[in-house]
Amino acid sequence: MGKKIVLSILVLLFLVLSMVMNVSAQTRTVGVSVGNFFRYSVSISWSSNDPNAKPDPSVVNENDTQWLQFKVTAISGTNITAQLITHFKNGTEATTNGWEDVNTGDYQTLAGLFISANLKPGDSLYNSSTFDRSFINETISRAYASVVRDTDQFNAITASGTLTYSLNYFWDELTGVMVESQGETVNHTGAYTTTSSSDVQIISSDIWTVPEFPNWTATLLILILLTPTILVLSKRRLRKTQKEEHALCFVLA
Repeated sequence: MGKKIVLSILVLLFLVLSMVMNVSAQTRTVGVSVGNFFRYSVSISWSSNDPNAKPDPSVVNENDTQWLQFKVTAISGTNITAQLITHFKNGTEATTNGWEDVNTGDYQTLAGLFISANLKPGDSLYNSSTFDRSFINETISRAYASVVRDTDQFNAITASGTLTYSLNYFWDELTGVMVESQGETVNHTGAYTTTSSSDVQIISSDIWTVPEFPNWTATLLILILLTPTILVLSKRRLRKTQKEEHALCFVLA
């Protein structure tokens, strides 16, 4: 059941590709390295005014998830293989493996986790006919775990029958790794509405260091710590100067 968690959260990416701009093939590069890890928080919500509606078992299982962690185990060309660890709130874990190609978008388990590094607005998510209508909407700065990163955003909304899907994705521009995915499914059946949503957000990684305090705070703290030393040295210099002045006066006399 563990490996279905990411599939159910991220599979919306392949259900909402309804953009209308065609783009040409571009060179794609991997922005991560073997050994890099990425940990995510998982937030799931479900609501319905239908008295007979019940949440899908996968939603219940995902709501029991405390965090997800991916670790890159191999890279071959534009193909990234990673190990997924699902850590549940009861302390148990499930481990599985998967891969994704940042050039074609082909995948196993890791749908939407990686795109090419350094994509810009208007660039397609992947080089394949499946994604020739799906492109980066904009590059914006967003804060994750106290670190501000330039992120490539993709969002789309589509409808099928009684269902409406919406998706909002953010990837770190420099590395191409997903930093957040927001997905929502709304089912309108007669007078009843059932909504399920997820928010997967990065909370730690070894790619960038999370500062314990801002730079200006660090500077202020250093000045505070050095103040006693500065005062002691100043007093010593003052005393030395006074002694030299007294000695000079004695000689002149």
